[in-house]
Amino acid sequence: MRAGQYWCKRETGDGRLMRVPAYFVTPPVAVSDGKDYDIDALQNNLLYEVDQWNKRGSNFNIERVSRFVLSIPPYHPLHGSTFVRKPEFLAKKHCIVNVQNDDEKCSLWSVLSALYPASANPHRLSNYIDYVHALKVKGLNFLVQTKQISLFEKLNSSISINVLAFEESSQGFTVEYRSPEREREHHVNLLLLEDADNPSKQHYVWIKKICPP
Repeated sequence: MRAGQYWCKRETGDGRLMRVPAYFVTPPVAVSDGKDYDIDALQNNLLYEVDQWNKRGSNFNIERVSRFVLSIPPYHPLHGSTFVRKPEFLAKKHCIVNVQNDDEKCSLWSVLSALYPASANPHRLSNYIDYVHALKVKGLNFLVQTKQISLFEKLNSSISINVLAFEESSQGFTVEYRSPEREREHHVNLLLLEDADNPSKQHYVWIKKICPP
């Protein structure tokens, strides 16, 4: 995110110059190994902010930049991994299916558990192995990050997905991905769990039904 203080000027009716400070902030951008820092996009965002300010009738022109700040906080993308035990209070509600996978494809197994519900022992990986080729995963990286969910939906046009994340510290939930697709044949709600002993380890499970707190 970039922020700056700009001094702007305009000429008054009597020929004098009026100077005022103006502040502009560009929206934050996630940068990672798979997404470069887009200088052109950031510059366009800044010019848009300036243009919107002028459209309000200010008639000011930027004279100089007196302060410019580039903020770079650490980015920790969410992704799923191998099996993580579900929190005790969720286990008691019997509202999620937690497939006990031993690989990094928990997102895949969770979706399959929703599409092909097992009549018994739904946590067992063996229930879904026969269906593994029913989903298209070309271009996806396992572990799957939430930013890749839209690619999964593009590859699998009959499926839409929402992703919630559970925070152990607050016992609360946040929406990590909300599908823009509303009319698809299959809709799957996933929950991203975090290992209490190893916060860097996370795991997708299928939300079978929404339960009250």
